[in-house]
Amino acid sequence: MNGGRALQKLPFGLGLVLLLGGAAHTIGVAHFYATHGVPDLNRVLLDVWIAEAQLGAGYLFVKGARSAAPRPWCVGATLIVWSYALPFLPVLFHRAPPIFWIAPSVYVLLSLAVLERLRRMA
Repeated sequence: MNGGRALQKLPFGLGLVLLLGGAAHTIGVAHFYATHGVPDLNRVLLDVWIAEAQLGAGYLFVKGARSAAPRPWCVGATLIVWSYALPFLPVLFHRAPPIFWIAPSVYVLLSLAVLERLRRMA
């Protein structure tokens, strides 16, 4: 597999996973709010931030995978992923069961891999 094709597959796959994760998060949160009531505003804003970050980063990764110039799209997507995942990880590792910290950890590592591939292609 040549480098260009591999460069397209990783961001496209990561973008697709982020888009699906953002959609699933949104549906799950909406269901939770409908069945248990809307929590305090801080929790609502946190849930909205997570959904926006996943959907926004997912879109940018897919756009980068399909672009002739993927670097700005993938760098933007990586920054979005890191802006929400990195601040949460220490708290998640300390307080939450693995189901809650595996996905953000994988997103951070895979977005780093995308940047590393971009650096090697330059």
